Amino acid sequence: MNVFPHLTYHRTRDWAAGAALNLQQFQEMYRVLYPAETIILPPPKGVDTPRWGSICHSDEAFVAVIPGGRVMTGSGHVVTPDHRRLQDVELPPYPYPFNELPEPQYTPETVATLMWGWNVPGYAYHQAIFGHWFFDYLPRIHLLEQSGIAIDKYLVGQLTYPFQYESLQMLGFPMEKLIQVDRNDFHLVANKLVVPAIPFLIGGCPSWASQYIRTRLKNASIAPRPGYERIYVSRQDAFARHVINEEEVMQVLAEKGFVRIVLTPLSTADKIAIYSSAQVIVAPFGSGSINTVFCNPGSTLIELTPITVMDGYFWKISNHAGMNYYEVLCDIEQPPKPLAGFDNLIVDIDKLKRVLHMAGI
Repeated sequence: MNVFPHLTYHRTRDWAAGAALNLQQFQEMYRVLYPAETIILPPPKGVDTPRWGSICHSDEAFVAVIPGGRVMTGSGHVVTPDHRRLQDVELPPYPYPFNELPEPQYTPETVATLMWGWNVPGYAYHQAIFGHWFFDYLPRIHLLEQSGIAIDKYLVGQLTYPFQYESLQMLGFPMEKLIQVDRNDFHLVANKLVVPAIPFLIGGCPSWASQYIRTRLKNASIAPRPGYERIYVSRQDAFARHVINEEEVMQVLAEKGFVRIVLTPLSTADKIAIYSSAQVIVAPFGSGSINTVFCNPGSTLIELTPITVMDGYFWKISNHAGMNYYEVLCDIEQPPKPLAGFDNLIVDIDKLKRVLHMAGI
C-alpha cells in the first residue's frame, strides 16, 4: 500500500457512493456546500471580437470526509482506503523519480488538507503563485468553516511568500494547527481526512469564492488610498508577459492621470487599499489581476492580453466584482516563447487609445 496508486476515482462522489452503506453515511462522507451553478456575465468590451461566450458554469463545491484517508507525496494526492486517488481534487501527478513511499505516519486526529497542485520543494509550488493561492487555496478554508467539522490539523504545501502568511493571518487562521509539507515522499494516514474541493478544472473562480475573499479580506478595516484612482500594473517584476513598449504605453496613460505600480514589493494590505481605491486599471494579463476582487462596482479593468492567450479568468473575477471589463488583444514579441502563454506583448497604441475612449477615459 506504499506504492503510489495509478487507479483513480474520476469523482470523489463516486468513491463516497461506493463506500457508504446508506444515504445518511453518504451525506456524511460527501457534503455539497455550493451546488453547481450556471451564470451569464456581460461579454468583454473593446474593439476586438469577444473570444469566449458569456455563459459560465462551475461544478459543485464539496467537503469529503474519508475515514482512514491518506495523503501521498509532497503534492498532497488524496488516496482512499481502497488505494485509489481522487482525480477531481488533484492536478496530473508530477513525475517523481520514485514509485514507492515510506510507511505512512498515522495520526488519530482529524486532518484537513488544503493542498492542491504541485508542491515540489526547490522546483515547483502552485501555492506560491498569487492567483492560485487566492482562488484555489484560501476558499477551501471557507468550505471547512461552512462544513462545521472540527479540524485538529491542516496540511498545506510549503509557504514561501509573505502574502501567504499575511492572508492567513487576516482570515484569522489558526497558524498553530498548520503543517507545512516540505518533502516529496510525504505519506500520512489520518483517522479522518477532510478534503475541501473547489471546482477549478470546470469553470474556475465560482462566484461564492469571490464573495468570500472580498468580504473577509476587503472588510479588514483597510482604508482606501488617495492617488491611486487610475493605475497601470507593470509586470517588470514577473518572469513572463512583459510589455515590450511599456514606456510608450505609460506616455499615453500618464497624460490621463495614471500611475504605474509594481505589485511584488507591496503587502497584501497595500494591494487591497490600492485596488479598492482604483477606478480604472490597465494591466497585462497575469495573476496581479486577482486583486480586482477588491475593486468597487462600476470600476473598470482594461486587460492587455497577448494573442497567444485566451483565458477569461480575470474577465470572470472582475465581473463578479461588478466591474466593466475591456480586452486589448496584443501582438507578441518574436520569436515566440517555448511555453504557450509566456510571450511578451506589444501593445497597439492606437487600439489602446480607442479602448480608453470607449471606456470614457
